[in-house]
Amino acid sequence: MTEQNQEAENWRGILWAMLSVIGASAMAISVRGASLGLDTRLLVGYRLFFTLILIGILILIVPRLRSKVHFKQPRAHLIRGILMAFSVHLGFYTLSIVPLAAAAILFATAPIFATIISVAMGRETIGIRRTLAILIGLYQQVKDLVKGSNKDVNYLVGFIGTIIVMRPSSEIIDTNMIYGIGSSIFFSFSLVMSRNLARTDGPLSTLISTSAIGLIVTIPLAAPVFEITTDTNIILWTLVLIIFGILRQYSDIQAYTYAQAAVIAPISYFRVVLIGLMAYLFFNEIPVVTTYIGATIIIAATIYITNRERLAKN
Repeated sequence: MTEQNQEAENWRGILWAMLSVIGASAMAISVRGASLGLDTRLLVGYRLFFTLILIGILILIVPRLRSKVHFKQPRAHLIRGILMAFSVHLGFYTLSIVPLAAAAILFATAPIFATIISVAMGRETIGIRRTLAILIGLYQQVKDLVKGSNKDVNYLVGFIGTIIVMRPSSEIIDTNMIYGIGSSIFFSFSLVMSRNLARTDGPLSTLISTSAIGLIVTIPLAAPVFEITTDTNIILWTLVLIIFGILRQYSDIQAYTYAQAAVIAPISYFRVVLIGLMAYLFFNEIPVVTTYIGATIIIAATIYITNRERLAKN
């Protein structure tokens, strides 16, 4: 692929990444709302089960989609499905117990891990500007957390200890932080696999395999807490979770099909803004104002840096 074609696909990937951010933000809020009445293991099960039902109905309604369902790499599908299952379970639990703005910052590290993994595996290279964009994003988020409450400082210590030092210790890291970081690491591996799988088998096949394998992993975990709720609010939150979960997962697959991980990584920071705003509107969680300022700077700087690199190559 020529550099010009890669840049064009990078921009397509960026658009899908923005849709993913919207889906992920709405999903995060709905997980918090639904977890007030249901165990997160059960929420994962409901999400995966109804995702498969909706996909099945769609395939029945649109017959031409059947030709797009094939699994040429069954082993890769299995591995990615298991990775995603662990990522979702850890992520949902994190959203139920960690302040949403802090959780958003934790999850924003996934594309960073994905970039590191892609480079380590030799799947892509990154220029100095993109490297700086990622590092600036990390620095700004850490700086914003410093300006927060004492509880935020605990998150800061855990963030630094896990991302930079990579030697976690229960003495310095909030235990709840580990779940979020673990979710991001599992998710980053699955994102790296998404690019190859989506190109060979298509995003629909990848979505189906991920949901099916995830459901198989989830059934024994959710069985002990199984229940059918009649609470209208919980049902509505769960429906939002399912719909936007599908949007987020499909968009992630498409984003990493077209664009390099280093291009997509900075886009995820916008999630901090959306989740922080929705957390305030729905759950009265008051975010730190500097987080919005920092996120705005990150987004603007990243778009500028990426565009400068595109123009330089042209």
